[in-house]
Amino acid sequence: MKTACFIPIKENSERVPGKNLRKLNGKKLYQYICENVKDADVFDDVYIDTNSSEIAKYANSIGFHVIERRPELALNTANGNDLLVYHFEKFSDYDYYFQLFATAPYMQPATIKICYDRLIASEEYDSCFTAIENHSFYWYAGTPVNYRPGILPRSQDMMPVIEETTGLYGISRESLRRYRCRIGRKPYVHFVSKFEAVDINTEEDFKIAEFIGKIIYNLGVDEKCE
Repeated sequence: MKTACFIPIKENSERVPGKNLRKLNGKKLYQYICENVKDADVFDDVYIDTNSSEIAKYANSIGFHVIERRPELALNTANGNDLLVYHFEKFSDYDYYFQLFATAPYMQPATIKICYDRLIASEEYDSCFTAIENHSFYWYAGTPVNYRPGILPRSQDMMPVIEETTGLYGISRESLRRYRCRIGRKPYVHFVSKFEAVDINTEEDFKIAEFIGKIIYNLGVDEKCE
């Protein structure tokens, strides 16, 4: 049984220019997920898909493989499914494919290990992803999603809305081949803390990540994830 982890880290970014190369509390953003994946030490191979010479050099220095980012997959129109399908077609001999992102810097090694173990050891699941469970009042297109305004529930009694953290995905080769999507038909959903769920897509996200990181890392890794 062989497993691979693919981490897309492009040089350019539209909403937060150069965000993957920016420093987050003294460390380059892309280094966080690379270090956490390396510390998890569960994958047979780790690939960094990038168009940055700096990131490629760093990846090689820590023993990761490098995939040169195809220009069309560096566009803002490309998505995680496009990337993982491309990686599957390029490297089709793995049994499980995982995808993690530099924009989720606080995804912990322990969480990576749990998701890995639950997926590869189970016949019940064909994929996995990280998420948070929200007990908030949600609306979509002018309509309430998970409650009736006329019968106001307590937040703890509401139907929870599951939100992907877009931090970690894993899927079997067969399901990836069949559905060409990073989530299959029988996913294991692993709930993480809001700290691990931090996802940087805007300047505001970056500022929040800096603020949270300064506080949480002073508490210690175990305490912040409880």
